[in-house]
Amino acid sequence: MPISLQRRGEREGALSGADNPFQAAPETGALEPRRRSRAWLIVGLLTVSTILNYLDRQSLSILAPFLRERLQITVSQYAHITAGFLFAYSLMYAVSGWFVDRVGERIGMAICIGWWSLCTMATALAAGAMSLGAARLLLGVGEPGNYPAALKATAKWFPEEERGIPIALFSCGSSVGAVLAPPLIAYTTIRFGWRSAFLLPGLIGLLWLVAWLRAYREPREVVQAGPADPSIGKNTRVRWAELFRNRNVMALVAARFLSDPVSYFCAFWIPEYLKRARGFSIADIGRYGWIPYLAGAAGGMLGGRMSDQLIRWGMSPVKARIVVLCAAAALAPLAIFTNRVPSAGASIAILSVLMFVVFCWFINTAAIIPDIASDHLTGSILGIIGSAGSMSGFFFMLIVGSLVVRTSSFNSVFAIIGLLHIAAGLVLWRIVWRRPSEPRQASFLVKHEKA
Repeated sequence: MPISLQRRGEREGALSGADNPFQAAPETGALEPRRRSRAWLIVGLLTVSTILNYLDRQSLSILAPFLRERLQITVSQYAHITAGFLFAYSLMYAVSGWFVDRVGERIGMAICIGWWSLCTMATALAAGAMSLGAARLLLGVGEPGNYPAALKATAKWFPEEERGIPIALFSCGSSVGAVLAPPLIAYTTIRFGWRSAFLLPGLIGLLWLVAWLRAYREPREVVQAGPADPSIGKNTRVRWAELFRNRNVMALVAARFLSDPVSYFCAFWIPEYLKRARGFSIADIGRYGWIPYLAGAAGGMLGGRMSDQLIRWGMSPVKARIVVLCAAAALAPLAIFTNRVPSAGASIAILSVLMFVVFCWFINTAAIIPDIASDHLTGSILGIIGSAGSMSGFFFMLIVGSLVVRTSSFNSVFAIIGLLHIAAGLVLWRIVWRRPSEPRQASFLVKHEKA
């Protein structure tokens, strides 16, 4: 029988206390002033790293309409380039989660951001579809490590009832990066040439690396805040096969597999859509392409705050986050009308709603993990669900390219996109709100769950 992910004292059986690898660490309560100031400094650095992560990724999608003409890249070739990035990204998401759990978030983050910054700079050397694809594939090897490391650091530094906002802040760094990307990349390209648009963010990433290594420390190295967790420092190993047998982990895997293609479409295809279907120039993309991502930041912050508030009102953490996820998913079908509304402004408004949903989901699905699992498993579990989502994004990028070429329209693409979050929400709702006759292990088991 697979082991349930649950909190201390809820399991009846052999595993208990520090011997239970699926048990979350005890909460430390309110943060002491010294610990709080360092915790928010770390959140600030993590937010910047996520901004850079998304800026490096988004640079190609912003320049895609221009580079496809400059480097003579077809729509199908561009679809394969983005799919190649996602193929590497999906494979390395799980590996990076395992890697961060093994070496720690400080070293793991440093290695990952150093790698992807150099690969971003290498993109400036591209001369055609093959070299551009190779650079982006290598970028996909390093980028996913940002998220397991950031989640692991946040879970260590904040108690569960305060995690929603910090996770929302660093996760919304991706939407901030996407907001900055259109004007920054467009201006840099017009002023200094397209190669500078890859060199500049890569250089900033290397400077961030120095600041991270100087600033980040384990919480116990800064201040002792409450009783020590007996599992800290203990090398508890869990076989991945055991994670894959757990219904709770697989529910998250299924939900992200269904919902993540939407986020990757937004990351790689919104500028191409605005140019191809709405006639935007690169200057127009710079002026207006950031708006949906600003809405994404609002969705992430509001989603994180609402789930934290529900927890304070007495709802169990996992149920609180899934209530927010399902409420956001109800907005997603508006995407079906993106290409059917008459004006570009209305289309951007719908894309803004879609990004609101995307970031609310990204943040709350990640926030569930430290609610149900101990610190040494957070990176691995996020890596597994991130790999599932990225792999589905890989296949969806191929489907998008094929549909756009075959139909010369985005209507069918948006029809699919509008239904994916609804399907993912039904998966999570079904798992958490089980029928009374079903075994308890079929649901998430969380602290303070009401009978």
